Amino acid sequence: MSASARRILKRRLARYGRDILLARQQLGAADNGEALHRLRIGLRQLRSLLRGLMALPGATALTPMSAQLRQLACAGNDWRDREVRLALLQQAAGEADSQAFAAWRRREVTALQAGRLDLQQQAKVLDRLLPALRRACVPLLARRNRRLRRTLRRALLQTRRRYRRARRDWQRQPDDALLAHRLRLLAKRLRYQIEAGGKLLGKRWQRRAQRARDWQQRLGDERDRQLLLQSIARDRIPLPAAAQRWLEQGGAAQAGERLPAAGVS
Repeated sequence: MSASARRILKRRLARYGRDILLARQQLGAADNGEALHRLRIGLRQLRSLLRGLMALPGATALTPMSAQLRQLACAGNDWRDREVRLALLQQAAGEADSQAFAAWRRREVTALQAGRLDLQQQAKVLDRLLPALRRACVPLLARRNRRLRRTLRRALLQTRRRYRRARRDWQRQPDDALLAHRLRLLAKRLRYQIEAGGKLLGKRWQRRAQRARDWQQRLGDERDRQLLLQSIARDRIPLPAAAQRWLEQGGAAQAGERLPAAGVS
């Protein structure tokens, strides 16, 4: 059983690393609009796994490495928000496209590609960081199964307590954007920590992960809509009037259900 726990966590660690490097490689492809999304997911998944391991004795080296992963993920926040914005606005414009909006769209596509290329350069730090991280995890993953389970469960329960408290706070003040934002982040964190544990956790935890994902999606769709409406005015995007009305009537929230979620990690 001990070997099984170690094997599961090692496989997770290796898979997250492969996914991250593949997404980084694909950032430079002009026709790949989801590479940044996958890169940020991979970084978040890896940090969720580390969150449990960092509670083990001798894991202090993981703290600055996790911080570097977070810094890299944050560097892509604005670009990912702009990717989602572009996709939603193109859907909103539809047949009501205009010459001014088409010109803005071309400029935005060019800017996004430049941003992804810049992020790809920043992500070269992963060539050094990921091998160092794997080396630091070797002695931690050699611990006995009981110790690994207990430590991961403790970290998971801590996140769940914070998530449930944030949910109660938001339910008391559902119009508070900061409380909604905090709840969304903690739902995301809980979901990825559960997924990192995989078969080490039971079906009850898997159901909790699904519920957390539902909350993340629900709050993320509304956040995307609000940011979208704000950015249209702030950046003076020449959106056709019909598309503007569609967005104000909630069309963005419906469309967001069919788009990958974006936001900060």
